Amino acid sequence: MAVQVDVDPERLIVRLTGADRLWALSAGVRAPTAAVTGVRPVSRAEAYARGSGWRLPGTFWPGLIMAGTYLSRTHGRSFWCVHRAEEVLLVELDGQPFDRLVLEVDQPVAVSRAIARARFR
Repeated sequence: MAVQVDVDPERLIVRLTGADRLWALSAGVRAPTAAVTGVRPVSRAEAYARGSGWRLPGTFWPGLIMAGTYLSRTHGRSFWCVHRAEEVLLVELDGQPFDRLVLEVDQPVAVSRAIARARFR
């Protein structure tokens, strides 16, 4: 259960490994770094409060996992892969299939800085 985020000046690549691929019904997401409009670590509670919407397709077990594609009237289409972490990475995108990525990564602050450096250099 791990999300790997690779970033370079041209693209952001999110790779799901292990059972997360099954839960999210996806191998991951790719987006150009130019499409990133914001990136920051947030609490899991804040990410949920900002809305997740309807699951299509994906997995949701309260308190255990939220993974896959979610559609919300207020926040558009989101990709989630979150288990029990208290702090998650929120990436906002423009002009991509997903408007938001909400990801559980090992070091959300460090990954957020790496994405911001690649995008806003």
